[in-house]
Amino acid sequence: MFKKIIVPKEELHYRNDSIENKYLINEGNRALGLFAATAQTVVPAQISPQDICFYVIEGKIEVKTDDKAFQMKEQEMLLIPKTSAFTLNFLENSKIFTVRF
Repeated sequence: MFKKIIVPKEELHYRNDSIENKYLINEGNRALGLFAATAQTVVPAQISPQDICFYVIEGKIEVKTDDKAFQMKEQEMLLIPKTSAFTLNFLENSKIFTVRF
């Protein structure tokens, strides 16, 4: 993946009943990932041991945290501190980019 132009929108395709994912980097405490899911897919609550950033490439998602809910659309980014619980709801067919650091 290094020294290569990547077009995130074109890296993944939608699959029914599953989340398509691709890690560009996944080393220890850091990761760069791309995820695509169809509307109404839900990622159950989880807690990241690292800070995490969600960036919406296309579509709309809802991120619920310990105390807030965020509706996100294309070109919006959300930072969540480590040890915070979060759930992802894909409101539309969506592609997201995640960074764990």
